[in-house]
Amino acid sequence: MSRKSGAGMLLLLAGLLAAGCTPQTEDAPKLPARTYTNPISLPDEWGEYGLGDPFVFSYNGYYYLYVSTRDTDAGVKVWRSADLADWKYEGLCTEDPLTTGAYAPEVRYWNGKFYMYTSPAGQGHYVLESGSPTGPFRVATGNFGRTIDGSTFVDDDGQWYFYYAGPNGIQAAPMSDPLTVAPEEDQTGAYMGGWTEGPTVFKRNGKYYMTYTGNHVFSAGYRVDAAVSDSPLQGFGGFEDNPVLLRSDGATVGLGHNSVVTGPDLDTQYMIYHNLEGHGVVGPLRHMNMDRIVWNGDGFRVWGPTSDAQPAPELPAFADRFERNDLGKDWKTAGDGSWSVNAKDGLSVDAAGKEGRSMLLAKTETPSAYTAEFHVRLDGGAGKAGAVFSYENDKNYGIAMLDAQSGQLTAEVREGGKVAVTGSAKLPGDLDISQLQTLRLEVSGKTVRIYVEGMHLLDLALKDAAGAGKIGYAAESAKARFGYVAFSGSVGGSGVRHAYAPLPGFVNAADDEAGEALKLGIAQAGEEGAVVKNFGACKKLSYLVSVPKSGTYNFHFRVAPGSDGVKFRLKDGDTEVIPAIEVPAGKTGEWVTVSAVGMKLEAGYQRLTLEVDKGSMDFAKMETAAYAPVTAVKDDFEDKNDFGWTRYEGGWSVKQGQLRASSLQPAKTVIGDYGWTDYSVEADLTVPEDGGQTGLLVRVANPANGMDQNQNRDDFLQGYFVYVDAKGIHLVKHDYDTVPLADAAFATPKPGEMVHLKVLAEGSRLTVYAGDGGKPVLEYEDKSGRAFLQGKAGLKSVGTASRFDKVRIEPAGGKP
Repeated sequence: MSRKSGAGMLLLLAGLLAAGCTPQTEDAPKLPARTYTNPISLPDEWGEYGLGDPFVFSYNGYYYLYVSTRDTDAGVKVWRSADLADWKYEGLCTEDPLTTGAYAPEVRYWNGKFYMYTSPAGQGHYVLESGSPTGPFRVATGNFGRTIDGSTFVDDDGQWYFYYAGPNGIQAAPMSDPLTVAPEEDQTGAYMGGWTEGPTVFKRNGKYYMTYTGNHVFSAGYRVDAAVSDSPLQGFGGFEDNPVLLRSDGATVGLGHNSVVTGPDLDTQYMIYHNLEGHGVVGPLRHMNMDRIVWNGDGFRVWGPTSDAQPAPELPAFADRFERNDLGKDWKTAGDGSWSVNAKDGLSVDAAGKEGRSMLLAKTETPSAYTAEFHVRLDGGAGKAGAVFSYENDKNYGIAMLDAQSGQLTAEVREGGKVAVTGSAKLPGDLDISQLQTLRLEVSGKTVRIYVEGMHLLDLALKDAAGAGKIGYAAESAKARFGYVAFSGSVGGSGVRHAYAPLPGFVNAADDEAGEALKLGIAQAGEEGAVVKNFGACKKLSYLVSVPKSGTYNFHFRVAPGSDGVKFRLKDGDTEVIPAIEVPAGKTGEWVTVSAVGMKLEAGYQRLTLEVDKGSMDFAKMETAAYAPVTAVKDDFEDKNDFGWTRYEGGWSVKQGQLRASSLQPAKTVIGDYGWTDYSVEADLTVPEDGGQTGLLVRVANPANGMDQNQNRDDFLQGYFVYVDAKGIHLVKHDYDTVPLADAAFATPKPGEMVHLKVLAEGSRLTVYAGDGGKPVLEYEDKSGRAFLQGKAGLKSVGTASRFDKVRIEPAGGKP
């Protein structure tokens, strides 16, 4: 069945044909050639300790993985991969006794050296240094403190920063060089209401992003939040969608301490994190997980956590590591320079004393929009060397060069043999271009963005689109060496359009496979993010999805109907997944969530197509979750047990036909299925003492024990809490925090006496009844895009001893 969540109304299931729209045939979606499955175990991982706090970074076409060391052992293990899927163990990259219990080692490359930051046994930080990512690393500093989980970030001006866990959240300090942290300590604002650790900082489109983890590694509710700021040191504000990674019940739990890395397609970012398996011999047993980051405007979400087979990270369209002894058939030269390749040193050119530019051009052409990566070093301190892009012929191409004499990044685009556009940027003063440096180019339309070693240094604004062409290397009056080179047809996050979204999960409306959303128009709509505008009759948007198991699912569409309303349907090829849903017009620009409950999906890789039959709408996202029919519950606790309930915090007992919670600490217990949607829950419960709360939970997901491990939190769940206190009836929303939503005056009996409370959840509307009255005492519609639309029911008590009796749960409207 389908419903408009905003009003809890059943919607019309219309006919099976979209009248007036011409049918179109589509090719079957391309199946992924390789897959991986979380959690990931690797050969030679720490026995009974696994792969905790996984850190992955890339250097010259390879990825390197480092993990925490057991408290009983010295050394740091490292693995290498070309594709983020297949890993080879490279041994211990250090065996220094100081690294006994090396927590959360992270490595950053700078000017020919690799710097490792770690806090052995959590007792302050050291920096180790090496000439290779696989070591040997040697201790380069004394202990400079700063608790645990140190992480570095280098801004576009070359300024370094150090981030670490502090008593009130993540703290930060500038660095004068890779070995020296300044004495000052800034509170970044990134805080999870308790112990917060595992920071990672990166920059995108001028904004600073941080991911971080809390609150205890042994908690099933260990999770990842994200924040954004205009400053690298302060003002980090948490995402509205926090937590961005959480699962407290299921195949993997206790998810956190992540790193973020760009995949081999040069465009997609992945969150690398661990899950908790349980207690090992000498600490937590954890394993590595990897899921895709999906951007929407200035925010992102994660396609995860996943625990079923997922497509392996996409590879570049073209790549070369030059690990051979000849130039190969994929390249052609231009100019007078002498190009050579050997397996040990890779690609090099001698163009010293030569006239003009010497170029090496790949025979494979890029598409019109692409991302390319290059690795360049100048030998001898003279001349220029860099990258060629969008090469059509010797009169039409672009070039970006590192200039030894001026200490600049210079770029130009030639059209018809003449220089059409030029640009330059000063390289950070301590950047040594006689060491290997990464050049990254993002080419899209009339804009070319150029990065050096991750620093965004230069934008070229072109008169015409740069377009497709060849890429390659170039040198002028220089001897130079070069490393890994690659390009892909994805840029600015566009690779998500051709990726399979894992279901249950979500897809953003703007990320359709064929790019039709761009033609319809995409706009920012506040909390909704990037939305598709004016999605009208006979238009289609298709999305690639991966369904691990055949079954029934709930679909939730976030839409703003047009002035004439809208009727749309969802199809898998010629098979209708959801018959037409008709949504009447509402207030102009008002967003509503429309749900289709209990729809069948077959397992496999699929293309789901959303079609509009008539009317129009703005469209933000589609979310899916597993469905379960609501089964009636009647529990008077006369059997002296609470079988079927799952206790979390608190001291619970069954006495005299009542379920009781002690006043010693907050308590919650839940029952049902996470696939439940619309239902009512009611119970008799005691009025709390002053300052206490006693009430009902609805739509509960991801519950965890917030009191465990001294976390001292009563809000470890996602869902709604309706409670009674001395002032009346209150509704709050828990999402591992507490947000008050509504209050209602109600004359409660004396503390300790019973009162009847009932909550009806239909769509995004919650209706609350109290006492013997048949009229609602409180009504609330969660109009946000983060409304909880399904989940278990439960009981909760805070700051008081509580008793519960006569619990009843029924499907709304008498239908499951």
